[in-house]
Amino acid sequence: MQRNKGGRRTGTVFTCMAMLGAVFLTGLCMAGPAAQLLGAEEAKVPTMMEQAKMQPGMTDANAPPVEHPMMNPAQYTDKGKCPNCGMVLNMWARTRYHFLLGGKEQETCSIHCLAERAVRESAEPVDVKVALYLEPEKMIPAVQAVYVVGSTAPGTMTGVSKLAFAERAAAEKFAGQYGGVVTGYDLAYQQAVAQLDKDRGGIDAKRKKSGKIVEPTPSDLCVVCGMRPAAYPNNRAQIMTADNKTLHFCSGQCLVNFLAEPAKYVEAEVKPMFVWASVYPEAMYDYAGGLLYVVGSKAMGPMGPEPFAFRTLKQASEFTDKNGGTIVLFEKLNPGIVR
Repeated sequence: MQRNKGGRRTGTVFTCMAMLGAVFLTGLCMAGPAAQLLGAEEAKVPTMMEQAKMQPGMTDANAPPVEHPMMNPAQYTDKGKCPNCGMVLNMWARTRYHFLLGGKEQETCSIHCLAERAVRESAEPVDVKVALYLEPEKMIPAVQAVYVVGSTAPGTMTGVSKLAFAERAAAEKFAGQYGGVVTGYDLAYQQAVAQLDKDRGGIDAKRKKSGKIVEPTPSDLCVVCGMRPAAYPNNRAQIMTADNKTLHFCSGQCLVNFLAEPAKYVEAEVKPMFVWASVYPEAMYDYAGGLLYVVGSKAMGPMGPEPFAFRTLKQASEFTDKNGGTIVLFEKLNPGIVR
């Protein structure tokens, strides 16, 4: 149990890009007919019962004997964590992606995180490369890959796995053993975009079940100010430490102040494993490093000025239109711009 110095407890394909200045892209072009098309494509993935009818014996199939995630992985990439979800890329190397988004190189653990980054910035990823599921040391252009969608293999950040193979014969053999639909990158990507909302709910449930996220109780206190985070669902934040402890914060402001000077608030050294922020106004925790923040607005949080967290540039821009402020990335947050 951590204690602060005051003795308190802490427990296909879419194309729509419009430039916003030189940094951000604006407009989220996922509505109307395009969204309906994505929803239709999502429906093409059969259920396990439908697969069983097409492939007798399918219901007897188990997940493939493939280690995923890899507990002691080789170094497939020199990148550390997925910028969208915070998971270790080498552990999830079988489903990782490398791409350009807004002219910047990025690497994610999954097609889910690729889709989420693209939707966040309303941009289309280009030069997309994907790791081969059975040969994670190899990456090929995603448009050349053959995908198996919806097999019994566990997905990465999704309930519906989307696995890449270099050859159709290999993909069809895998689907014959473990189910799923053989398709291409475009449809796999469309489905990843269409499933984002549903997948987020599943991810949140898994994080809570595993203890990565711990809902604050009415008695939990903010490490920095001593207020009760449970009372502020739209603003609260938390840190899961390397030794599996949870530090609660009532607001983004308190989180930023703590990260800038942790020794001011707790005596023991703190090594953050995951930092979670509450998405406004969803009140759902998500990986803080994958969100956008509005600072300097006229809207106030529990402690006054607040860095409000959003999933997409469109949402953040709509907030600034009403309340003013500036949109920044998590790594740019500091006490000076938050207060």
